[in-house]
Amino acid sequence: TGKKNDNRNLIEDIIDPKDLKKLLRTKNNVMILFTKNSKESSEVMSVVSEVAELLKGQATLCRVECGGEGKKLCRKLKVAPEPVALKHYKDGEFHKDYDRKLTVQSMVNFLKDPSGDMPWEEDEHAQDIVHIPDANALGKVLHKEKVPIMLMFYAPWCGFCKRLKPEYEAAATELKGHSILAAMDVNKPENSIVRKHFNITGFPTLLFFEGGNLKHKYDGENNKDSIVSFMRNPTKQPEKPKEPEWADTPSDVVHLTDATFMSEIQSEPSVLVMFYAPWCGHCKKMKPEYVTVAARLKQQNIPGMLAAVDATKEKTLADQYKINGYPTLKYFRNGEFQFDVSLRTADQIEEFMMD
Repeated sequence: TGKKNDNRNLIEDIIDPKDLKKLLRTKNNVMILFTKNSKESSEVMSVVSEVAELLKGQATLCRVECGGEGKKLCRKLKVAPEPVALKHYKDGEFHKDYDRKLTVQSMVNFLKDPSGDMPWEEDEHAQDIVHIPDANALGKVLHKEKVPIMLMFYAPWCGFCKRLKPEYEAAATELKGHSILAAMDVNKPENSIVRKHFNITGFPTLLFFEGGNLKHKYDGENNKDSIVSFMRNPTKQPEKPKEPEWADTPSDVVHLTDATFMSEIQSEPSVLVMFYAPWCGHCKKMKPEYVTVAARLKQQNIPGMLAAVDATKEKTLADQYKINGYPTLKYFRNGEFQFDVSLRTADQIEEFMMD
């Protein structure tokens, strides 16, 4: 096809050692495909062509035909491809032999970060883990899978994550067919949206999903046995010292349940409801702000109510209002839901309630 040929033109053929020298002086991220002959290298060549197209301007891909015009250069570099060899050059120097999968995605990952660790999804020990590349894929997995899912949010640089990985891999293998252990790199810029959505503030964070819905954060030990026993009996969360419940702390915030929700939000013309999870960091940060405003509204006789719902307990309400991230603020007028509100500070919330 025409496209193949276009991509093929993005690959420079190098014949002469002088050409190579010149190229390495001007380009700092170079992958060279050494081939024995065209026939035996056509498959790799089409992968390399596609990579060249995808990484235009970010990496340079070249070819040396050792069985043809590049014979002299291959001898000089002591390269004898059988039938191909891929070598990476960084900042003018030979960097390393390419040792990952001969696929477009693997090569793109490598050339985007040639000095970085191999992405976890390419590790052969991690094949029983479902690796989720982005928000779109996450939506599909949660929608499609009927079995319970544990999702580990990690960052490649995080030491605790590196320690957990082999344990998580072993747990995934043991739980195969029973439940799914998934993993997502939320250090990628395109996944910051997921990080925000689930309020991921530290790594690794493990969240447990059932029927496509977030049930709770996993609080157990970060080892294979604890993860496996939790997944086999998710209702039995390991004991952690309990923090006092927000609803038990006196304040002017009205705490709602499935039973009291409708009557309470109909009792005031203007109601702001914060859906929260007790473990969520952003919620903890916001609670004092919310409590402050509730007190101010009362002192100043401003009509309106600030209410809160523990979405991990009041599942029916959380499902009804499609709560899938915390905190979520929903505004009700005369008992009817109006819109979501993305305010976080006391001043912003107070100003909103006074309007």
